[in-house]
Amino acid sequence: MNPHGKVAFVVEHPYVDALACFREAIKLLADNGWHVDLYTRLTSQHQAPSFERDRVRLIPISVTPRGAIELVAALGLRGYDAIFTVPQWSLHYALAGARLRGTPVIYISDEIIAETELGSPAERTRKARERREHAACALTIALSSVRAETIRRENQLPASHPILVVPNSAPAPAVRVRSHYFADTLDLAPGTFIALHAGGLGWRPTEELLRVAAEWGEQDPMLVMQGRLHAQVAARQDAARVRYARTTLPSQLLDYAVSSAHVGLALYDDRKLNDRVMGTASGKLNLYLKNALPVITTALDCFEFVESAGIGVRVAEVAEIPAAIARIRGDYDGYVRRARAFYDANLDFTANFAPVIAALEQLKSGGKLRTAPAGSIRAHATPTAASV
Repeated sequence: MNPHGKVAFVVEHPYVDALACFREAIKLLADNGWHVDLYTRLTSQHQAPSFERDRVRLIPISVTPRGAIELVAALGLRGYDAIFTVPQWSLHYALAGARLRGTPVIYISDEIIAETELGSPAERTRKARERREHAACALTIALSSVRAETIRRENQLPASHPILVVPNSAPAPAVRVRSHYFADTLDLAPGTFIALHAGGLGWRPTEELLRVAAEWGEQDPMLVMQGRLHAQVAARQDAARVRYARTTLPSQLLDYAVSSAHVGLALYDDRKLNDRVMGTASGKLNLYLKNALPVITTALDCFEFVESAGIGVRVAEVAEIPAAIARIRGDYDGYVRRARAFYDANLDFTANFAPVIAALEQLKSGGKLRTAPAGSIRAHATPTAASV
């Protein structure tokens, strides 16, 4: 690989290193000789992303008219081989900068914005613009197979537009380290069985979970909420079977903390299209499996593989969680073994991102990406159980 290749990531979200689809892509590209400039927002509520690599440069941006002009100028002047970006603000200005030099743009579909869920005319106008600009991109990265199909339909992409599927996960192998982090920091009794929610708290399934768990008794698991932002947990009160982890952890320490839990909860809002096609785009799900935790998910079709692979249980409502945990505990070592094997077989970021690097090299050399008959460079099947 040419060690002098240079790419930009334009991601206005101020939590870039919290999501593997950004964090691991940046790290892997740097490790493969690419110079990476990350344009992102920095806020007092989020830890600044850290990649510990000389080839990665952090460039703060502001989501303002002046910030947009400065971003477009920087992208046009610095001469990148490709620009990775996300909808919608980032895509608009990344594409504007890319057009100054004819730079190819790679669209990372981290969130699907469904037109049927939009309310105002302004939102619908932005969606129409996103469709036009998405079609102008050289390549799309979808985070699950079902999302690839949905993105093509929702954004009205032509059949010739290439889509690669790269699950939102970290490099293999899955490893469960010896850890008592939550028991020690939350003063839990030895042997307490911990059901973990790791991620944001501001959404419907989480609030419903907290209401139900407040009534759990001593025979039920301990629910631990590891939030992404301190502000989301600062004013909340612990309950008999609910504990809030009030230390916001950097991505480097999450594995150690997660390994001290026993089951991971990945609950989603079945009223939203983005959630109904989540699958391997779920950062929570993949974080748990990376640490060999069995999982409990919402009973959505996109999570059918959770049960078929024997790595967890789906629930129709949060009241079913204690029974789901009892089912997992009945074969706990088997669930752990299958979770580890499944991750290694299906969710290794290094293997899944390799076609993106190959496409990037092709774009850098000025070639046009070749597409498979289905419109994807790489056919990515639904995850399956690994042999254990």
